Amino acid sequence: MPRSGKTWTADQIRALGVRTDLVTACSILYGIGKSAAWDRYHRGQLDFPAIRSGRGVVVPVAPLLKLMMVEEPAAAGPAKTESDAA
Repeated sequence: MPRSGKTWTADQIRALGVRTDLVTACSILYGIGKSAAWDRYHRGQLDFPAIRSGRGVVVPVAPLLKLMMVEEPAAAGPAKTESDAA
């Protein structure tokens, strides 16, 4: 299986935001390029949800992090205001 050559860090994946495209998701998890990514999609051989949107495919980032066993950073609580200090 050909490798795309890029190694993704957890921070780089988080920086993608809440969603990414099919080719990027496949590069992250499988190290494959465009043709192989679309082949896996059409064969139903993806280990993550992929949502068809027009001519493209959208992939949520959270399941990618989970598959890679990367913990989500703790969510920040509500910002404190001056009235909270009183």
